[in-house]
Amino acid sequence: MAAKPGKTRPTKSDKKLAAATAKVEDLTAEIVVLRDRVKTLEVEASTWKKRAEKQRSRVQKVRAKAEQAIAEANAKRKKAKARARQVIADHPSAEPLALRNAPKAPEPTWTVTQLRAAAKDQGIAGYSRMRKDQLLAELI
Repeated sequence: MAAKPGKTRPTKSDKKLAAATAKVEDLTAEIVVLRDRVKTLEVEASTWKKRAEKQRSRVQKVRAKAEQAIAEANAKRKKAKARARQVIADHPSAEPLALRNAPKAPEPTWTVTQLRAAAKDQGIAGYSRMRKDQLLAELI
């Protein structure tokens, strides 16, 4: 049998080359899709980073406000304590009624154990970590 003129039969190497070319084209298309996906994910990551930074900023602001509020509350509490003591000191006749069930005022001669017990009775936070001078300042 003679081959038809103008038409040649594809050889094995031609078939392998065609298959490899098709595979390369498929992989190239897949690379394009993956690059697009990477770009999309990079944009999303950037967006999430910006959101995280905003949240960090908000947390810092809230933390600062909370610390300020705590400091103000502690200052008000100390002022109120001082005012109450001053009112009692200014009105000695009211003192026995006001101090009937009140604990004795701490003195510098008290031990740290006694001061801590008094602080515990008064509900002072963090008394167990305070030094003697700090305990006296809180209790007086």
